[in-house]
Amino acid sequence: MPLMQNLICAFLFTLGILFPDLYLGYGIKMLSCTVPLNSLLSVCGLSIALSFVKNHKFLVAVMVFIMIGQCIQLNHWAYFGAPINSQDISKAFTELEEIFQTGLAHTNILWPVWLSQITSLFLIGLGILHTKKCQHFRFTETLVMLAIMANPILFYIKGAPAFHTKPISSTIHNTLRAFSSWLVNSQTPLHDFNYKPYQITYRSPKIKNVILIMGESISSRYMQLYGYKEANTPFLNTLKKDQNFAYTKGISSSVDTLTGLQLFFNTIHNPAPLQFIQDKSANLFKLARHQGYKTFLISAQGEGLFHEVGTQFIDFYSFKNDKLKELKANGEDVLLEMLTQLKFDTKNFIVIHLRHIHEPYAQWEKYFPKKESQKPENSRAQQTRNEYFHALSYHDHWVEQCIDCIRKILPDDTIIIFTSDHGQLIGEDGLFGHNLMRSEVVDVPVWAYSINSADTSLNAYLKEQPICSHYDLGKQIAKLFGAEIINPNEDPILQFVHGTELHTNYVFMPWKKIDGKAQFLKTEQIGANKEGTK
Repeated sequence: MPLMQNLICAFLFTLGILFPDLYLGYGIKMLSCTVPLNSLLSVCGLSIALSFVKNHKFLVAVMVFIMIGQCIQLNHWAYFGAPINSQDISKAFTELEEIFQTGLAHTNILWPVWLSQITSLFLIGLGILHTKKCQHFRFTETLVMLAIMANPILFYIKGAPAFHTKPISSTIHNTLRAFSSWLVNSQTPLHDFNYKPYQITYRSPKIKNVILIMGESISSRYMQLYGYKEANTPFLNTLKKDQNFAYTKGISSSVDTLTGLQLFFNTIHNPAPLQFIQDKSANLFKLARHQGYKTFLISAQGEGLFHEVGTQFIDFYSFKNDKLKELKANGEDVLLEMLTQLKFDTKNFIVIHLRHIHEPYAQWEKYFPKKESQKPENSRAQQTRNEYFHALSYHDHWVEQCIDCIRKILPDDTIIIFTSDHGQLIGEDGLFGHNLMRSEVVDVPVWAYSINSADTSLNAYLKEQPICSHYDLGKQIAKLFGAEIINPNEDPILQFVHGTELHTNYVFMPWKKIDGKAQFLKTEQIGANKEGTK
């Protein structure tokens, strides 16, 4: 009977779509996903409708869409420990090389996900082949399209607050929700808060050479310098009593490198900051050049991360692909070699952008002369911590070499400033990586070291501040150039952690400094709530 064939086909589709949940959620309990009754009924209904579709190209297109969405969702969930949100979906298409490297480094963790997807693909493929024996109805494609479009339509009507992903729901449920939010938000104009323009006043520069080192994925709470129990920052510890050294805890502007660099170098405070990113009135490279500094950028990462950071104001820049072989062979000592070859001017602003401490953490061991044997751990969290701590030891070694190098090439009137683009989760609450809007992800170090400089203003500022945000640090760096940034939209109490996508109505997290500690408030959505943003 043809209708019986439809039921068999629908069963294969349903099992194929839900197999990752059954295997990863109920079987090996790798994910927290479940299949609530409403999700089961929805998938069954969609599968029955798909069994009646006659157009095989349409059927394949729908299933490819579902499989790609599930692939992104499952790998993200398995790695980070939480469902993907709409702001991170674009990364799946724009950061393929980084995702591929991280995936390979975590094969021992992700292989069950890949096995579940291969099984899903097999079951869905069987179902598609079986549709040749099924009964077909006209206009079924229209019904399927309406079913698929239901989520984006509901998201448009209800808005983001009523459409969050749920860590105990089915992966297909969260996938459709995340992609619906991504699809609708990508078409929604960014909310306009009618901000007033920045004002810049200029004075004589305070210091000749300003060197900013932007780290990668470094959290201060895991550094011995900031009180952590493991001895992973021996060199930085020796600087504690040096009057030329100052350090404090920092709060990054974003949970993501790409957005974080845009926010930092354009000295951004408020949410929805596109006008300030585009006009670059407070761009640090622009301010430095205006004050007669020669500007440099040396990065161990790809140039795609430097969208809208003001590369038009940089006199010399070099990215990963310019020294790819050397970086692979010798690590980021190559950046120090490049420093020795630069032609400096009377005044210089130099940015060194690191990659070490980026996942996979164990890849940096081969560049560290003080290698330590590490025993494999049964727990992913403990294994990750071990690799992360050891990578921080390599970082401390690199910093020592960097300061020695700068002392030789720029021995007078120089200041070295360090922070990180964002922090990192290494197992807290079962979560890993960054991109998640959590306070741990924006915990970063901030320190400064002066070399034969009469100006001590930044060091004094950092010693007085129990917490220094990226926004405040950017303003202090501008002051070293002799540029005072006046932002009439700045809130004297609130600051903001921005989401991973600045060109849509993204989520942001307000925070305020109370008794020397950062108090994080409820995450908000741009356009949904204007309060607390000005």
